[in-house]
Amino acid sequence: MSLQRKKKPVEFHFVDMNDPSRYKKLKVSRACDFCRRRKSKCDIGIPGSGTCSKCRKHQIVCVFSPVSTVKGASPQTEDVVLLTPTISIPMNYQEFQSKYSSLSVKNGQPGYELLPQQHLIITNNTTVAMTAEPTKELEDTLFHIYFAFVHPAYPLLFKQCILDIHSKDKYLLSHSLRYAIMSLSSIYHNNEYSMSFYQLAKDHINIASPELLSIRLDTVQTLLLLYKYTEISFITPDVRYLEIANVILKQLNSSLMFQQQEMINRARWILFASVGLSNLSDPGFNKLYSEIDLPTHLPQPLKEEHNEDAFWNKFSQVLNLSVLYSHTIQSIIAGASDIDIHQFISMRQHWYDSLNPSVQSALVCENGQVIDILPLYNAIIYDMLYLLLLLHQQHQVKRGITIETAYRLQRMIYKWVTHTQFISAIQSKRMAVFGLLLCLQVYIIANIFDCIENIRLVMKHIQYIDPKIDQQLNELTRQLTIGRIRTPNSPLEEDYFSLIPMHSTCSSPSLSTPLFVNQNTSPLAKDELDILLQEQLQQLQIKPVCYLNSNNNVNKS
Repeated sequence: MSLQRKKKPVEFHFVDMNDPSRYKKLKVSRACDFCRRRKSKCDIGIPGSGTCSKCRKHQIVCVFSPVSTVKGASPQTEDVVLLTPTISIPMNYQEFQSKYSSLSVKNGQPGYELLPQQHLIITNNTTVAMTAEPTKELEDTLFHIYFAFVHPAYPLLFKQCILDIHSKDKYLLSHSLRYAIMSLSSIYHNNEYSMSFYQLAKDHINIASPELLSIRLDTVQTLLLLYKYTEISFITPDVRYLEIANVILKQLNSSLMFQQQEMINRARWILFASVGLSNLSDPGFNKLYSEIDLPTHLPQPLKEEHNEDAFWNKFSQVLNLSVLYSHTIQSIIAGASDIDIHQFISMRQHWYDSLNPSVQSALVCENGQVIDILPLYNAIIYDMLYLLLLLHQQHQVKRGITIETAYRLQRMIYKWVTHTQFISAIQSKRMAVFGLLLCLQVYIIANIFDCIENIRLVMKHIQYIDPKIDQQLNELTRQLTIGRIRTPNSPLEEDYFSLIPMHSTCSSPSLSTPLFVNQNTSPLAKDELDILLQEQLQQLQIKPVCYLNSNNNVNKS
């Protein structure tokens, strides 16, 4: 009778996570994403068992990316394939700029804008011509859609007044303004009619003979709405609408009642922001930028706009940043090197501290937390400016800070492009693409190629962009990767380190970034925020620059 081998009892070894010597004792089979990226030893090893010491030190969430196995392989030889691409031959930044000129950033401008532009019009394949006036039910629906989805990010019209007039008699509004409103709202409702409404509005406004246009506020509003439509639906927006709007605005009577003066002021600001956040390397936009008069005061709510002070404060931030952004771009184009990046960091921190803690959390959370599009846009512009200054000055900042800023910016842009009101924000499509390309520059310089596929996937959410971008992104991905690349379910599924707040809604992004939160800070009072808005532009020392059009050396200060 053979002796049965006695089974060895199962032993459980518990590691005290508070024991300073645990790092030496613990052998792990997997490292968290943060440690794996840095090729350092992780002292957790088991997903969901806690936070490793390095993630705790950097105050970020300890994340383990999911793994997948290669189908078809035998159990004995099955290899584990991460959802991230496999890296091939590294590429230096000079090679990247030379080979992928459309994706590079030069003198503060994305490379594809420095190349000959394709003036293409993208229309819905199922466009249906409007042969008669829309039904009352359809028109009422489109007007309410406009004020629900377009107006919150593009507050050009006096909502209460327009809806009141339209409900009484729609023909009291100009035909061109009605059609322009419906062309934008149709994009959200039934896109097959949007181009037809645009063509109707364009026919009524007749920009071919601008001298025949009425010198009226609603003419300017129609022109700005038609420009917004081309910004959304064309690869290259039609700057002529802005040029004519600027000419008419200069002729409008300033001795009007306060309500009309305020609406003219809003139109002037939206015109300026549309140009200031545009492609300033384009001769048309650059010339117009040198001709525009910068408004003297920020928008403010009318007495009919009850409880909208907070909204106009947030929108004023976008307007202020459009001035700061355009000044910075023109300074970079002119070769300025004395922009004080530390003052900019301080200014950005001041704005961040003014936010409600729940908004601070929502900026970087991935849990589907709803966020107002205006503070999200503000945060994106701030991070874009920060990366622009770093790339321009080749500033000696810690590598981790720059990478984390790029990663946070990429995450926020993904939240932005999937927001229902994304296309309504001023120059949203261009700024989203430019922001992603800034992230790409950081990743290439830092030899981090794994995030490039994510950038390409986020870019897919942005419609009607220059085809050169997608073409070169695909070529770049093929060059930098080998083997089989699994497409993740979410463009941000393969995070290398998470900037999700650690605790509650009062948490902040990683403290290793310059954008940290003071735990003792409370949101600023309204008067303090007004002072912040007014003084913000004076905090950044930017010398007057010479614009590209040498015949129009205008200093906007």
